Amino acid sequence: MTEFDLGQMYLVYNNALVARSSGDILFFKIFKNEETGERKWDLYHSIEIRGLIYYIKGNVRIQITTDEKVYFYKIDKETLWPELDNVMYNYMNCNQMMFGSKVRYGVTYKTNQRSFDIYRRKYQHDFKVPINNENLEGSFGLEIRNMSAYLVAKVDKITVYCANSF
Repeated sequence: MTEFDLGQMYLVYNNALVARSSGDILFFKIFKNEETGERKWDLYHSIEIRGLIYYIKGNVRIQITTDEKVYFYKIDKETLWPELDNVMYNYMNCNQMMFGSKVRYGVTYKTNQRSFDIYRRKYQHDFKVPINNENLEGSFGLEIRNMSAYLVAKVDKITVYCANSF
């Protein structure tokens, strides 16, 4: 068995252990020996990044903060395999960055500094755009799930829209 000098550790989905060693981020999961029935943590993946980990229970991402960049990894619930989701520059010059569960507020801090910074999301980026610019005042809408469609009833006409292509 290999020994590791581990620092920060987080349990993800109650099945994977994400830990920080001196130069890598290590991923462990429990393997069961079929013959003996013995269960032990085995290393199944590592990322060669030297940084601090942040994970909050219920989130699908872990983040690794380095001096230059912040890496966001999405953890697959089935395979527990980390996949790089996003990278941003560490323009806040922080050691740790924490986001709330709804990702509206963030807190950043640097070790051995007196205070921390709180950030609020300025824009909501979910790319919602209008698909119809008609004046629908006084109209009624009805969703028909089994047809993947919805109806819009105006004063003198009924329009059927496909829910997938609009």
